[in-house]
Amino acid sequence: MLITPKPIGKMELSPEELSKDRKACTKYGRCGAGEKALYLGSFYISRRFYAPYPEIERVFKRVAMSAGGFTGKGAFGTMPYLVVVLKDGTEKQSNFKREEDVDKILVWIKKRHPEIPIVTKKAEEEAARMSAAPTKEISAPVRKEIAGLNSDIRFLEEKPEISDNLSIAVRRKRIVDQIPAGSVLLVSALAVFGVLIIVGAVYAFAHKVAMAPYILLIGAAFVFFAIATNILPIGQNSKKAAAKGWEKALADARTYVKVKRDFYLPAQYAHPIVIRRMIRILESGRAKTKKEAYELMKADLKVLNSGVKVSQEEHDEVVIVKPLFLECGYKDILK
Repeated sequence: MLITPKPIGKMELSPEELSKDRKACTKYGRCGAGEKALYLGSFYISRRFYAPYPEIERVFKRVAMSAGGFTGKGAFGTMPYLVVVLKDGTEKQSNFKREEDVDKILVWIKKRHPEIPIVTKKAEEEAARMSAAPTKEISAPVRKEIAGLNSDIRFLEEKPEISDNLSIAVRRKRIVDQIPAGSVLLVSALAVFGVLIIVGAVYAFAHKVAMAPYILLIGAAFVFFAIATNILPIGQNSKKAAAKGWEKALADARTYVKVKRDFYLPAQYAHPIVIRRMIRILESGRAKTKKEAYELMKADLKVLNSGVKVSQEEHDEVVIVKPLFLECGYKDILK
């Protein structure tokens, strides 16, 4: 290993174990899941830190949103993190470029280390409180509506990639669409400038100019900075690619929900979180039918913006599903 990973806590693996485990770990973005330890990346270096599983208290996803994110006006949209909390209270997080990588590593941990919770302590306590709380008296018609919605949730959970791809694709599209044209031009100019410097450095090397290595480093710095901004209109960051990804996710959702004839939601909103929010509205007594719960759920989402304070759990739900409604204008039928 060129750079030996550092332990987050006090527990350490032997150099031989660490080298073997890190090399064989399953990689997710800058992080990795080995047989003996979980690896976290720093901002620049992949798998720079590690924590053996016996030392881990819980692991969960955190999604940070830039100012204006709820309205879709934020320049950088959301930033997903993997957060690791050790049994001594130490906390370490690693940022990801792709949220699906965070979801994948959490699935890996849940499958191989079910003893490690993959939600926040507050969310765990809230779930326990809800399950222990006495059930409100709910009328038979409302129970029937809730049963139908729970059936829809189970249907979506049979193929979770449908909902995941919808939320990931729409957020990527909205982020790309909201990047100011001036920022794209500036970063593109920096990238071109960096490439020209690198070309000059190659010429300098060919003519044995003493400053050639420094020129090369300067050019590389410009290029790497431009790439790191995630603003360059290349690959998945191009508007065409983002639009194509959203159209494919939407088409896949439409095809899938057609299989269940009584599926209630429009395909573009086919996400378990949307349905759970509707169920909570029914259970609270604010609505008596799925239609009423659906309209109230949309109204609740509309009033949430960057100026409204919400709990972490509410925030985590909103950043996943509100972009779907923003992109579709809260419409049920899309052209």
